[in-house]
Amino acid sequence: MSKRAEDFMDSWLDAKVTDRHLKAPEKSAPILAEKCANDAKKAGVPLEELEEVVVDIEQAITDELTVAAPKGNPA
Repeated sequence: MSKRAEDFMDSWLDAKVTDRHLKAPEKSAPILAEKCANDAKKAGVPLEELEEVVVDIEQAITDELTVAAPKGNPA
C-alpha cells in the first residue's frame, strides 16, 4: 500500500470537500472523483497507485462524504 497515495487522498479530501459537497454526496462524488484523479496525476501520483489504496476513487469519496455529512441533514 502506498503511503504517498494515502497521504495524497487524505490531504486532497481535506482541501477540496466543502459543506456543499456534503449536502449532495451522490451528485458531488463523480465530479470530485474526476478532479481527484486529475490532481493526483498532476502531483505525480499515478491513478493505479491511488486505486491500490482506495480501490474505487468515486466510491471512496462517496463513503467519505456520507460519513462526514452533518447528522440530521438528509443528503
